[in-house]
Amino acid sequence: MSVTVRELLKLPSLKGAKVLGGQRGLEKIVSSISVLESVQPEKLVDGLFPRGEFYGSEIVITGFMNMVDDVDCQCANIRRLAEGGEVGLILFYVGVYLPGVDRRLVELADDLDFVLICMPEGQRNLRYSEVITDVMECICRDRARSTSFVSDILARVSGLPAHQQTVNTVIKMLSDHISASVVLCDREFHILNLAAWPRGIAEAVREEIESVRVYPEPEDFRLCSFLPDGRLYRMRVNASPQWMELFLLKEGEPLGHTVLEQSLEVVRLGVNIWGQRHEAIAVHELVRAILQDDPIKMRRLADIFHVDVASIHEMWILCGEREESILRLREQMGEIRDVLSGCSDTVVADCYEDKLLLFLGSPASLREAGGQIETILAMVRAGDDTVTLTRFGDLQDTSEVRKAYFCHQACLSDAKKLFGRRHSFCQGEVEYAESCRNLIDQGEQEVGRCLLALRALQKDRENQVLLETLKVYLLDGDGSITRTAELLYLHKNTVKYRIRRICDLLGYHPDRQPKAAALYRAAAVHRLLMGNGNRDPK
Repeated sequence: MSVTVRELLKLPSLKGAKVLGGQRGLEKIVSSISVLESVQPEKLVDGLFPRGEFYGSEIVITGFMNMVDDVDCQCANIRRLAEGGEVGLILFYVGVYLPGVDRRLVELADDLDFVLICMPEGQRNLRYSEVITDVMECICRDRARSTSFVSDILARVSGLPAHQQTVNTVIKMLSDHISASVVLCDREFHILNLAAWPRGIAEAVREEIESVRVYPEPEDFRLCSFLPDGRLYRMRVNASPQWMELFLLKEGEPLGHTVLEQSLEVVRLGVNIWGQRHEAIAVHELVRAILQDDPIKMRRLADIFHVDVASIHEMWILCGEREESILRLREQMGEIRDVLSGCSDTVVADCYEDKLLLFLGSPASLREAGGQIETILAMVRAGDDTVTLTRFGDLQDTSEVRKAYFCHQACLSDAKKLFGRRHSFCQGEVEYAESCRNLIDQGEQEVGRCLLALRALQKDRENQVLLETLKVYLLDGDGSITRTAELLYLHKNTVKYRIRRICDLLGYHPDRQPKAAALYRAAAVHRLLMGNGNRDPK
């Protein structure tokens, strides 16, 4: 058995508390409880819960003390906590310090199945410590009664989003459950996954494993050098197709035989279900280390698999819109890698979340890169015409890679709206879509200023036709009369006439700088707005 959010609501300290949102998350399992008060949630919570990484199953207490009037910040906290695997939030001091619970928080909690609990409103005498004590005693009693945790951990991992169903998640859940550090190595004792307990001793654990000259025999242990009362257990994981080494580091009370057996079984099943080959695990972890901006882990894994990370300056992202898109891309990954291997000494390919990521050295020329992109797109779009490829170049370090990945994550849909006739995008186009979206988010006043450049083309029906022609000319046709005519299925002379009319109405040619920059931005923002189903903004 494991403690669920619903069961916690029966505790004495939570009587009178109300569930405001996220009802579908009441059956989620709670592993612990923590307190979070944040001034800058996007920084603090990014640090605690990096995107794509599982850290939680906790329930969190907060009074939003430093953001009582900032609903956007409150939403940012909830969103990142949910992404980090946390199960819910208990709100204190509503009606005392926090004026109320905004409806947006409730709607967000419902969307994320993230339980939002409100303690009795208007009460100043509520104490965090009472809830913390009650919850931890409940969890500890449950663990003491439980004789088996293998199926529990595997069930919890299976219930997570696909991108969190990893060996790394299994290792972290096991570490939290047995209150011990867990390290998974390949058969040459290179570390593949590490979860320290407590988390602050991660580097000490890593150094302990890497500095051992004589390991204990499998199924045996020895005293740990850096823990006064610690033991280092070694077990062999017989996972297909090759075995791996599992180490458990426990301070204080030794781990019993049953716990050791179940820990080994959890890891063995986790590797076989979610790990596939240990080489594939390591490559996936290498990609994860790059995206999570973890240069130490990245360099170690790169050394193991002889990957020249310093030569990687390009990230290409392939993704489709269908459920089976990632399955097709996974099947074609080898062929795609072959296309690139002829022109780059370093090619790392891996499926991450719902995308195929390619890391490679800089192509010799723009023409060479264009040829490779055309070849790859022709290959993958033959079976799935929703696939697009986005190229990010001149990436100098893992921080830039991480930033580029999340820019793609957030802005690809807008880039498709702006440049909808394209199947490949460059970094500048995705970043431009991001800047246009940011402008729209600033509100109607900023949008109005931007769209002033189009005012002369929004007066009557004829001008609406001219406006659509202008958007195709600028955003799709690269300022080419011939290309614009092809895209609109018109004769070139028709497009020439329309461009002349546009020049007359605007008072300048659409290609003339610096006015052309403002006109281009206005056309892009107008297309984004219309793509969202908005009425034509005046």
